[in-house]
Amino acid sequence: MNFFKDFTLVLTGLVIAITVTPASSAIATLKYPHTKQYIDQNLTASGSSQVIELPDTGTQNDSWSCGPNSAARLLRYYGHDVDYATVRAATDKKLFLPQKMRNPFNNQWIEVRTGTPPQTLQQVMQRWEGDRVKKSPQTSFNRLINLVRSGKPAIALVRVGSFQIPYIGSIPYLHWIAVTGADPVQQQIYYTDTNSQVYSLSYKDFQSRWNLGLDRDVSNAIANILKSNGVEARTIVWIDR
Repeated sequence: MNFFKDFTLVLTGLVIAITVTPASSAIATLKYPHTKQYIDQNLTASGSSQVIELPDTGTQNDSWSCGPNSAARLLRYYGHDVDYATVRAATDKKLFLPQKMRNPFNNQWIEVRTGTPPQTLQQVMQRWEGDRVKKSPQTSFNRLINLVRSGKPAIALVRVGSFQIPYIGSIPYLHWIAVTGADPVQQQIYYTDTNSQVYSLSYKDFQSRWNLGLDRDVSNAIANILKSNGVEARTIVWIDR
């Protein structure tokens, strides 16, 4: 069973890197997280007037910082003189929260690392906005719609795919995006991705991704590690002013 030997999974912003310890080789990461395979081909660019226009504070250029990237856009929207690099620099020392699980097939330890958990993202944004930065897990869809339609963009954690491990289950690819609009007539959610482009998703598709599916096809061990780091379905971080 040597498929555990050396591999890395990158969740663009919320990273899970897995390697067997002791590790004899370096953990690799993806340098270009916005290749076609990570962007849903059914998404369409939108110029709708329903969409909040966020400042472009820089395109994500690494494999982990979609959270800081989205945070920089919101902070600039509220008047702070920051960019992607500024917020990422304030976040990177808190990136990894190591956890371990034992592979039952060969009794070796597997190290699972998560990056930019919700609480960390909230704390980084609070450096500029204090207690006005709110974090809400298990958020109702109507609450999210009401927020963005009242002019308050929200950073949402969504699932954009998964990696299947034999005998273990799925490792979800998770990603932070900035939700910027909702159209009840067309049943569309609009968001700014970390490549600085605006996209739309149907209400149904967005909710499916936002629900994360941690109780559906993700192994209990991985789900518990994510949940212990504050990763829950329907999580948003936003500035309440």
